[in-house]
Amino acid sequence: MKPYRVEYVQLAGWEADEVGLWVTENDEWLLLRYIPNDYRIDGYVLVVKEHIVSRKPHRDRKQVEQVLKLKGIRPEVPPEFTFLGLVEMIRWVEQHYGLVEFTDEEECSFFGWVNEADAVHLWMNTLSPNCTVRVRDNGNPPFVLSEIQLVRFDSDYFNSLKLLWQHKSRQKLLKPSDN
Repeated sequence: MKPYRVEYVQLAGWEADEVGLWVTENDEWLLLRYIPNDYRIDGYVLVVKEHIVSRKPHRDRKQVEQVLKLKGIRPEVPPEFTFLGLVEMIRWVEQHYGLVEFTDEEECSFFGWVNEADAVHLWMNTLSPNCTVRVRDNGNPPFVLSEIQLVRFDSDYFNSLKLLWQHKSRQKLLKPSDN
């Protein structure tokens, strides 16, 4: 039987724990239903296990587990999900959710689409909070794959940003030209 547990994960260099309902894991990844606060589930978070310092019990874990069970929240794997390498996982999220979010520092998340990748670097076209796209060019430094700690998807903010970007993109297409 699949365990039902809330995980409190400490990442190297982070002050706050990443908290989530355990879904599944392998040697490289930990997949959680993300709990941003108290008893609220908001999407998924994939944690790169090599960045985990500790996975520790928390005094409120049992109560959070009980509330989530009472709400009928299950540790369900997303449809068609499978563990892959980092770049492939980022591309999988982008393909299935239309966008990807990843974090390479505690307070620094990026949204966007893969432009190019090699064994060490990732070049992205990024989406700002106001939904402007910054296309990768030679002047922008790439992300270092080994520094990426989390991949998030399907959260309310993630889906809201995607909807706003899609809306603004449609508006640009419908706008009469200035010729």
